[in-house]
Amino acid sequence: MILFLTLISLCFHHLELIKTVPVDVGPKSVYFSPDGKYVVANCLYGHRLNIIDPVKMIVIRRISVPGEPVECDFTGNGRYIWFSLYDKNEVCVYDYELDSIIRRIKVGKVPKILKVSPDEQWVYVSNWSSATVSVVDAKSFIVVKEIKVIRKPRGVVFTSNGDYAYIANMGGGHLTKIDVRNGHKKLTNIPAGVTPRHLVMTRDGRYIYQTNNLEGVVRKFSVKDEQYMGKANVGKKVRSCILSPDEQYLFVCNYGDNEIGVVDVNRMMQIYTIKTGNEVNGHPIGVTISPDGDFLWVSNYRGGVNVYRIVREID
Repeated sequence: MILFLTLISLCFHHLELIKTVPVDVGPKSVYFSPDGKYVVANCLYGHRLNIIDPVKMIVIRRISVPGEPVECDFTGNGRYIWFSLYDKNEVCVYDYELDSIIRRIKVGKVPKILKVSPDEQWVYVSNWSSATVSVVDAKSFIVVKEIKVIRKPRGVVFTSNGDYAYIANMGGGHLTKIDVRNGHKKLTNIPAGVTPRHLVMTRDGRYIYQTNNLEGVVRKFSVKDEQYMGKANVGKKVRSCILSPDEQYLFVCNYGDNEIGVVDVNRMMQIYTIKTGNEVNGHPIGVTISPDGDFLWVSNYRGGVNVYRIVREID
């Protein structure tokens, strides 16, 4: 007797709003800690980091900071939160266990996105106005190099082995490739369409997904070939994006439409949208996803943080 095994896969169906978490004014970005124990909302105009309990979905800490926090990343499995203050030209390090800012580091002008390398040796900071990337030694907290790029650098990703980094030059329409292991040398500039903004890489390092802000598209980039493989039309003023844990779907902040879009990355097609608010309480700008892949968290720049259940159906 021959037994046939049927593989059952769960496909994305829709997003169901569970709660809007009230936070301080101007939540610019939202991130899960690596250990999944808390969520950080960087509240620009509130001059605070809001720490949220992901189970209770309430703010459990409001951390006053000396400026306007934009983006963050983590070291020590979430013990240390690195965040950029774009009005102070600084990166700060907050120790979660000590509940204290332990370092303030001067970087280039108007720092935006920062990213920690896979081995946690380096922190790359994209400086919007000085058109540089500050390379910070994550152990000594010292800036070891300023890499000059084209114009208005934004998104940063490292390859999975940490050998290279790619920087989105929003003002120059290029990706800049940097050799991390050999002195953080600038290697090539790759044409990337109009206003490339946010980058996210697959776990195996094969592909980068890139939002192009003014074009309203998401592009798929092959790291091996250094070629673009296709694009999906999404919404107006495309901002942050994140992959689902199975890397089949991309959740995209369509800031101008007050929507979250869902892109099937195999077909490179937007298959779903949901309104996050309106001109008063909307404008989705940051997005993160729970480690189990069940909940999507969206920061609305003019509102709070929306939490959605990701509903799936059997394919």
